[in-house]
Amino acid sequence: MIHYKNFLIVTFFLTIYLFPLYTSIADTKKDNGASVFMYHRIGESKYPSTNVTIEQFNKHINYISKNDFNIIPLDEVLSIILNNEKFDKNTVSFSVDDAYESFYLNAWPKFKENNIHVTLFVSTEIINNKTNGYMNWDQIRNFLNEGGSVGQHTASHLHMPLNSIDLVKNDILESHKTFIKELGFIPKLFAYPYGETSKEVINVLKEFNITHAFGQHSGVISTFDNKYYLPRFSLNEQFSDLDRFIFAAESLPLVIEDFLPSDMYLTQNLKPKIEFSIKTDIEIAQLNCFANPGGNWSSQKIINITENRVQILLNDNFKSGRGRINCTVQQDKNWHWFGYQFLIK
Repeated sequence: MIHYKNFLIVTFFLTIYLFPLYTSIADTKKDNGASVFMYHRIGESKYPSTNVTIEQFNKHINYISKNDFNIIPLDEVLSIILNNEKFDKNTVSFSVDDAYESFYLNAWPKFKENNIHVTLFVSTEIINNKTNGYMNWDQIRNFLNEGGSVGQHTASHLHMPLNSIDLVKNDILESHKTFIKELGFIPKLFAYPYGETSKEVINVLKEFNITHAFGQHSGVISTFDNKYYLPRFSLNEQFSDLDRFIFAAESLPLVIEDFLPSDMYLTQNLKPKIEFSIKTDIEIAQLNCFANPGGNWSSQKIINITENRVQILLNDNFKSGRGRINCTVQQDKNWHWFGYQFLIK
């Protein structure tokens, strides 16, 4: 028979050690996440791979505005992540890369009309050179005055992992100098050009006291995500039909941890064994993962290593360029989505 005093002691220690575990599991189940959308050009049909038609764009904004979505600025998404808070259901946010003038002329008025905040990621050297088809600094300042936000996107829009660390540092420094000169401040938000990064590049960002960064791989942001590799849904003419947009906006995160390989930049093993543990409470047998090894999207084989850890066996080598993987699963009528991008040399 257990003495009552000893019973209390055992109960106390079990509570201390097990409560964080139960709390973590419960928190993961309640993680609604945030779907962040990324545009480039709007209404420039000559560039379909980076363009969204005005008709597609208007359908997106009309749907979001007329339905029950929690639309928040991108810096609020970051604040929730950094403070380990929880996202409300159907949270979405909007960003635009590269500061094409078509955004300013064709999309920004619609965003303003619907009181939707936008973060514009700017590569400063392109603006300094008065490149045709891009905004100028007066337009960017007006965009800020009208309620928009600006983020860092390097100076020259370089492929960061493919260049020397010294060049990457100098490029970021030059962008900072221009931001101070033209805007009077250095933006806190950062997005990788082309969504490309590496462990070395992330270390550079840390040296500049940058606390996070956004990529271009599809997926719903979770508070458990790598803060230096946050996903965004990239939109173009091929992937901007309203059904896909709604699916992405209403999806929940597929929360994973201990992702391997640990570097996003692959220079040798072009057919890596991809592994990760799943924190979301799902039926792993229902998980589907697609990737583009060999240059074509196809379903990939999934092997259970442990109860909650899986390995993805690619059916071919990744080709030079960007290798992507998307995993989705339906649970309790909700879709969960995780995506990742590698740069392959």
